[in-house]
Amino acid sequence: MKVEFRLKELLGRYGLDYHGVIGDLADWAGVNRHTIARLYNDRAASVSFVLLSRLCGWLAEREVPADELPGGLFGIGRAPLWNAMARQGGEVTIFLGEYQPVSTSEVTWRWISRRDSTVASEMVQQLSAGTKGGTPAPHLNLRYLPFRYSPADHIVDQKLLSEDMSRTREVFRQTQQNPQPGTVILIGSQRVNYLLEFFVADLFGCKPFTLPSGPPCVPFFSVYRQSDQNTPSCFGGPFNPFQQKDSTTPGVHFLNDRGNWVVCPWVREEQDAGVVIAVNDHRRKSITLALFGFSGRATEAIGKELGVRVILGQPLDVVLEGVNASGGDDAGLAHGATQRVLQEPRLLDEVTVSSQDGANRSAKPL
Repeated sequence: MKVEFRLKELLGRYGLDYHGVIGDLADWAGVNRHTIARLYNDRAASVSFVLLSRLCGWLAEREVPADELPGGLFGIGRAPLWNAMARQGGEVTIFLGEYQPVSTSEVTWRWISRRDSTVASEMVQQLSAGTKGGTPAPHLNLRYLPFRYSPADHIVDQKLLSEDMSRTREVFRQTQQNPQPGTVILIGSQRVNYLLEFFVADLFGCKPFTLPSGPPCVPFFSVYRQSDQNTPSCFGGPFNPFQQKDSTTPGVHFLNDRGNWVVCPWVREEQDAGVVIAVNDHRRKSITLALFGFSGRATEAIGKELGVRVILGQPLDVVLEGVNASGGDDAGLAHGATQRVLQEPRLLDEVTVSSQDGANRSAKPL
């Protein structure tokens, strides 16, 4: 949640936002005009009570009602990420994985992860508000990407996987070749949202659903639990082949700034982790946001933080200690005790990737 200083908005509301008003305010308050300019543009880290009192005095002398001061100078704003998406123009498409359990090659039912759908609902709410400056809300789409699996075991059927991959590859191609500006949001891990696998593989230059035979391409790796479906991935599997110590420890593994693998282990009902990737491609006028937790709990916790604290183009540096999520690790399971999601979020370092095509790309494990 961001506290905004709305001096510019208040001046405009009472016809006081004229050329030279920043200089006049600076002279009245006895401060440098750059100090007022930062407040005017809501870029100041703080404001003193003395300066606030002088600003209120100047406004009151110009018939701004006393009951609007100082409260009218402050407001609660949403995360700039959502404003950036709204101003981007075009459609915003949210992609979710659709579970399709199969029995004897037949789909028995279809469902969406409760935690993933909670994140999608939060994003729809944020984007539906438009922007403070009057930009209307973008057109929103929800699309479901089916993936079929057998609930009786955790082995991936290669024939079904090949068919699901082919279908998802075509969706990815369409998103990449879309000439219109817009935003794509991917929710959920590669085990439930195959579009994420294509996105990460393209971003880091590796083959989707295939582990590199040489050095790792992707600076993070998800080591699956025994209960997880063993989905082949360029950044996931039952063990991390790029390190020896803790290679089978379930959780998010990542390369730190020294080039060493570090593990943020998953501990049931105590600790979890996830990754957020934001790509702002100015050349294509597109924004892609991917967020995925090691488990559904982490995805939901990250989604809640995104709703209030993210600035596009800056790494997501959030402390999720104390963020609670109730229920099991995956939607549809029985409710469990409410527990802390992330215990040591600052263990993970920022990973930044430069692109040759002008896109601003950054991946931040949480």
